Amino acid sequence: MIPELIAHRGEPESWPENSLAGYEAVLHAGARYIETDVQITADGIPVLSHDPSLLKITGQDYPITETPYAVIRDLPAGWPDRFGKRFSDQRIARLDEFARLLAGWPGVTAFVEIKLAPIEARGVAAAVDITLQELGGVMSQCVHISFEYAALVHIRETRGLPVGWVIPEWSETNRQRAEVLQPEYLFCNRKRLPPVPEPLWQGPWRWAVYTINTADEVLAYGNRGMQLVETNVISQLLNDPKLAGSGHE
Repeated sequence: MIPELIAHRGEPESWPENSLAGYEAVLHAGARYIETDVQITADGIPVLSHDPSLLKITGQDYPITETPYAVIRDLPAGWPDRFGKRFSDQRIARLDEFARLLAGWPGVTAFVEIKLAPIEARGVAAAVDITLQELGGVMSQCVHISFEYAALVHIRETRGLPVGWVIPEWSETNRQRAEVLQPEYLFCNRKRLPPVPEPLWQGPWRWAVYTINTADEVLAYGNRGMQLVETNVISQLLNDPKLAGSGHE
């Protein structure tokens, strides 16, 4: 089986991660699945960032949950340590901007990860509700994912929406929690998977593994039962003849 490919934070090997320019590039390359991360500013604006601090993307150590959007919006966000000044025109994207981009690609599914920092700052219900209200027009294209089990339970109980749990560790306790939650997707870091030949947990979910950047590894994880693979180099892999049929347009 050839897994389908997910553009992990856009394409951070070629563009600043979680940037609108990176998402536009992978969408035009044929990506059908994309993934992003949501933090929330001090004044309640959901923005795209994996880290709770803007240090990596902007070079300035602003904790997002403690910083108003008016400050964040003016920071060059071109990932200077990786790209120098090449992308100095980039800015931290808001979630509503991401939603407008996604609306132009109705065949694409977005995995939207709600991070721990806004949950700790605002509580589960507020962090989830602030995030979801920005996605109203494209909600049917989104799957809400998180490490935070309570956030997914809240989404299930209050909205009945599809969810994906990013499992924090491979354990019998977490297998049982997955059985209770019954998520549509389970995500696992490649480093947390048990050694072959221990099987993946069986259930109604689809399995996704991250982060895989070569065609041979994609195929190996597909043979193990992974249906989706997150990658930092989706444009490259979509053009790899070994992966013909990996779910791109």
